[in-house]
Amino acid sequence: MRRGKGQKVEARGSNLHILFKVAVLALPGLLYVSCQMAPTPASETTTLALVEASTDHPEDFGYTVTLKPTLDDEGVVDAIEVGSTLTGGLAEGEDRLKLMAPVVYVNVMGIADRITDLTVNDAEGAIPFTTAEDDPVPGGYPYFRHWTATRDVQFPVEISYRALTQPEGGPRGPAFGIRPSAGGISGAGAGFMLVPSNAASEASVIEWDLAAFEGPSVGVTTFGDGRVVVDGAPPAIMQGWYLAGPAEHFPEDLSEGAFHAYWLGDFPFDEREGMAFTADMYDYFEDYFDHLDPAPEYRVFMRLLDTPPFGGGTALANSFMLSRGPQTPEEDNDYADIRMVFVHELLHQWVGSVEGGSIDENWFSEGLTTYYQYTLPFKAGEISFERYVDGLNRLSRNFYTNPGRDWSISEIKQVGFNDNDIRHVPYQRGALYFADLDARIREASDGERDFHDFMSEVFVAREAGEIVLTADTWRDLVSEETGTDETAFHKALHVDGDVFFPASDSFGRCVEGVRTEIEEYGEIYPAMRWVPVESVDPDACFTTGANE
Repeated sequence: MRRGKGQKVEARGSNLHILFKVAVLALPGLLYVSCQMAPTPASETTTLALVEASTDHPEDFGYTVTLKPTLDDEGVVDAIEVGSTLTGGLAEGEDRLKLMAPVVYVNVMGIADRITDLTVNDAEGAIPFTTAEDDPVPGGYPYFRHWTATRDVQFPVEISYRALTQPEGGPRGPAFGIRPSAGGISGAGAGFMLVPSNAASEASVIEWDLAAFEGPSVGVTTFGDGRVVVDGAPPAIMQGWYLAGPAEHFPEDLSEGAFHAYWLGDFPFDEREGMAFTADMYDYFEDYFDHLDPAPEYRVFMRLLDTPPFGGGTALANSFMLSRGPQTPEEDNDYADIRMVFVHELLHQWVGSVEGGSIDENWFSEGLTTYYQYTLPFKAGEISFERYVDGLNRLSRNFYTNPGRDWSISEIKQVGFNDNDIRHVPYQRGALYFADLDARIREASDGERDFHDFMSEVFVAREAGEIVLTADTWRDLVSEETGTDETAFHKALHVDGDVFFPASDSFGRCVEGVRTEIEEYGEIYPAMRWVPVESVDPDACFTTGANE
């Protein structure tokens, strides 16, 4: 199973609702992405943004956007100038053109305030607007500013503005804001874009103007390399990563394969080696899971920042961003196991989510991803048995010593991105829950079935549209599989926040869980510790996997 170059990439059932990992999204329309051109390698004579597919005409599409990074006197990117044209009219039932931009987007503050020099014109001239804002949302979660035209407009409508880069020193959070790095610029569309919110447009063209960069440069997005067409309403283009400038890339020949990576900055690890590992894991996941066949094209974006906030790893559909700061003695741990960050973000492609509020359902989207993060690299033979066991114990310690280990999901939502430890409780609690479910499925089936068998069927059914996977549907499916009612246990754990201790064989025959106590900062916490099973040869575990 290999992904063909240039094929249409669709955000289908399993990844449709992971437009970003961490926040509730109130945008109309989801992604169906068409990459209109084959990837073109950046060379001394080629700039990706200048390559166009001759059969594509911007006037055929409802929304055409040109992105032009600008540099300050010191050669640092200080803004992205955005020029756009909207054709095709308003959506049915709408009578006034509306625009929107985030005020806050996942702890990136003041995005709408950094949109300057906004002009909107039609054949009659400047279009006047009124503005209003959503009520603020606690925890750093998104809310928007809205512009509403005070008169009828004639199409086409020209919209232009200058989006300033996110200043240093803001609160910690994912890397959605646009930040300069190593002579270039990167971030998410939601971190700088103003878009029409009620247009009839069903497709957008994204183009780059890279004239500000002196050397060979690229303009790339989640949706493709260079000029791309994005199916869907204009807000769809907010849900992608953007990177422009003198970036390095993997593989050397970008016309090869369907896995591409771009980075700005010199990281304290071998970037090409790291991306080769990530590409191998992508191929492994394509074989391990059955429901994306073939898996869509995938892009990784990385940036090294000089000043905080540094960000972290964050996945969007068919892509992820790694944003980090310079390595210091105090931050060595940030880079100690960077490959597991790559694995986690990749896995969102296959895990997806259940229907409902994104944060409420993090027990699935993040919990299941975290479970696979700790188990599949071992199954793939990428980490040793010792590192596997160490990872399980790190997972246990992180959960049982977490101050939010017994918090309800409503309490966790209120804190949001203001406490990085507490917001990860659903990740950790969910991972232990899925490990325990594996043990329960094996017990109920007398060893004939395991969690992978069960999830393969769930993923395929969701992908095919045979089921709408809600929390209630999940509880029904698990109840049928195990022969016991899952409802009360599941709600107590993931809604109310009960602390639980998984079965001793939750992680298979290679390791055994034992109840213990962990001391942290003078406090004693009841916990689980995972130890090797002496009667099982670690080499056999390494080659066959934890549950086989």
